[in-house]
Amino acid sequence: MLYRQALQAELEAIFKAGFAQWHKNRTYEQYCIDNAKEDAYGTRYVIEVGDEIVSSLIVLEFSDIGGSKVYGIGSVITPKLHTGQGFATELLKNSIQQKDDAYIFLYSEIAPVFYERFGFRILPPAYQKDAESICMVKCSEDNWNKLLKYTTDAIPNHF
Repeated sequence: MLYRQALQAELEAIFKAGFAQWHKNRTYEQYCIDNAKEDAYGTRYVIEVGDEIVSSLIVLEFSDIGGSKVYGIGSVITPKLHTGQGFATELLKNSIQQKDDAYIFLYSEIAPVFYERFGFRILPPAYQKDAESICMVKCSEDNWNKLLKYTTDAIPNHF
């Protein structure tokens, strides 16, 4: 199992897997345009087994909040053939390590308990920005308390 940055040549396969999950009534072309915009401020990572990508995600960088770095984890996808084998877990562990004094946000369309295992917390209802996805954050207790003093403008919109 190898954790690494996705190659440009792999983006089409990654986008096809994402489109199958989150097309949101867009054409494939529009989905690719929307997701390619994220590459300007993010880096895609994959787990590779043999010569096959078995899980992927993007780590986005946002403006700091109160002097702390802000990241977003998006487009976490593991094709059905590879689910339940720990690939997304390994991908997330590698992607969030060494970001101890940061805020790491994600919007979850799956049961939040999966992300809670990694220390993500569901933001209070007043901080939720998307009715279809649950916004969660991983941060220190000190940063959590600081975050709750900010307005919802500090929270990145669904990405």
